[in-house]
Amino acid sequence: MQKLRNLSEIETETISKQIADTFYDYKYNDEDEGLIKYIRTREDMYTYIGAIVKAAYKNGLLYTTSDKREGYLILSGEGVGSIGFVDGMKMIFAEKKALGGFKKMKDFVSACFCEGGGIETRMKKAKRKFIRIEVLVVRPEYQRQGYMRKMLESVYKLADKKKLPVILDTDDKDKSLRYQHLGMKLDRVRNCGKRFHMYDLIRESVR
Repeated sequence: MQKLRNLSEIETETISKQIADTFYDYKYNDEDEGLIKYIRTREDMYTYIGAIVKAAYKNGLLYTTSDKREGYLILSGEGVGSIGFVDGMKMIFAEKKALGGFKKMKDFVSACFCEGGGIETRMKKAKRKFIRIEVLVVRPEYQRQGYMRKMLESVYKLADKKKLPVILDTDDKDKSLRYQHLGMKLDRVRNCGKRFHMYDLIRESVR
């Protein structure tokens, strides 16, 4: 796993579209509609993901597998970093545009943080430090070749060194099952509306 540095604007845009396309083209299980319930067009997905990727890159949170860039990771948390205020505000305005305005953005945020909030909220209330996987994507042409496992194992190694848990949430049952197969534990399933669930997962550090 390597941190992405010295990217051109064109490279950042390309990475954003690669991640956005992977999200947009994902086939959800019958129980979940996920992000596509709120972001209806590919162009809106480009806007939404592009804002996240650009903010993550500017704050040193964007990683890839190798020089071939088979997959991408965005991390945050203790010893990893976070998105600064200005970049965070830019991200929020772009996400509002992608979601179709303030009201729809409010509905989306309410859904994502339903039933008392996700695992990050609960970890912060318990005053527990953590490393959070914000985004993990393997490009379609490299899927089913072990890259998801390699990225997770890199995060686990980093977290074990710092004696921290790894957390994430996902919007699809099948994704949740894959994460569980690769070492994470299902912490809670939140019912956030019709065909919209959030699956909170954690992997405790090996001390």
